[in-house]
Amino acid sequence: MKRHSILLSIVFLTGLPACSFNFELTSQRTALENQVMGSYRELDDDMILASSVRGGKANGMPISPEKKGAIDAREDQEFNRDDIDELKNKGLIGETAAGTVALLPKSLGGHVRTKAKEILLANRLVDEENRDRATIWKRIIASNENLATKDLPEVRRTYAKMQRDQATPGQWLQDKSGRWEQKPGIESLK
Repeated sequence: MKRHSILLSIVFLTGLPACSFNFELTSQRTALENQVMGSYRELDDDMILASSVRGGKANGMPISPEKKGAIDAREDQEFNRDDIDELKNKGLIGETAAGTVALLPKSLGGHVRTKAKEILLANRLVDEENRDRATIWKRIIASNENLATKDLPEVRRTYAKMQRDQATPGQWLQDKSGRWEQKPGIESLK
């Protein structure tokens, strides 16, 4: 038995150098994407902490008005998420290249089978979502020492890319030139 385990060890050790491991990275995030995602996660954690304690404190520390505004914006986003997603899936709103959401042009077809009441809701949600995104972007810049106000356009483009990556097939996205296109994967929603 001992001789068998020694022989097995020799075979394993001599064969090991012949083995090679190939790793393929399917997605690489930029440093800015990681900062943006990390800031969103931090806001989500703070949102949970702030809602679980009294007196507007997170981690036992008072929350600044700027941070409170960003936490409130994240709460609004979470509250509106289902409605925003539904309007995206119906072809009423889409993600712009600048990182905002917008009501889609009537020519894309989503408005044809839509009631005026739903278009009013879509307009209200677009305004709220864009306001919340702007608040959060300002907080991301203020809370990251490597970012300054001049970096806002890049933060917005990074956020737009992240939204584009997360979009489901059939949702409308704006390319860099401003042209609207549906994310491939299913037939057009027209």
